[in-house]
Amino acid sequence: MTVEAHGGRILDTAKGILIGLRRCPSESAFHELISAAQRHKMPVFAMAWALVHLANGGDQSAQTSSDAESAARDEWGQLFADAALTV
Repeated sequence: MTVEAHGGRILDTAKGILIGLRRCPSESAFHELISAAQRHKMPVFAMAWALVHLANGGDQSAQTSSDAESAARDEWGQLFADAALTV
């Protein structure tokens, strides 16, 4: 699998997560990912990977987390907390 294919899958998965949590169109989810990446001054692929990692439960036990994981928790952590309350 090429890097581009893997990156595309991560982006699609991250968009799907936002679509599910926010009930928004694909385009809005993509723009949200890009905006978050720009705010945190990191590549959109890093932000997308961190969102997917967060949705998968993240590794809260790690002593240090990456900048992308911290950014994803800042951006979307509350959405996961809210979603857990409604389940």
